[in-house]
Amino acid sequence: MGIPTLNIALTSAPKTLAHGIYACLISFGGKTYQGAMHFGPRPVFKDTDALEVHVLDSIIDQPPVSVDLDIIGKIREVKDFPNAEALKEAIAQDIAAARAMLDAA
Repeated sequence: MGIPTLNIALTSAPKTLAHGIYACLISFGGKTYQGAMHFGPRPVFKDTDALEVHVLDSIIDQPPVSVDLDIIGKIREVKDFPNAEALKEAIAQDIAAARAMLDAA
């Protein structure tokens, strides 16, 4: 979809975390980055649950072996969309919402 994400093991999610879209901080390699995180099912693609983080304003060439996640706030629930284009538009809005939430924190 042209929006790179780090795919993280589902077991890395806090046990009490509900499915949804979140603003987060993700740390690895001695650095902390801002991110927009999806946790849960991927209904548009009828795919299994996932934990994915889009790292804001950074290109990560090498996926990290391990990460630390700090959830800052929930943006919205996981939703189904009629097609991939509608999902892509929602993701752009989610990234903007994550950026605003993280900048205000």
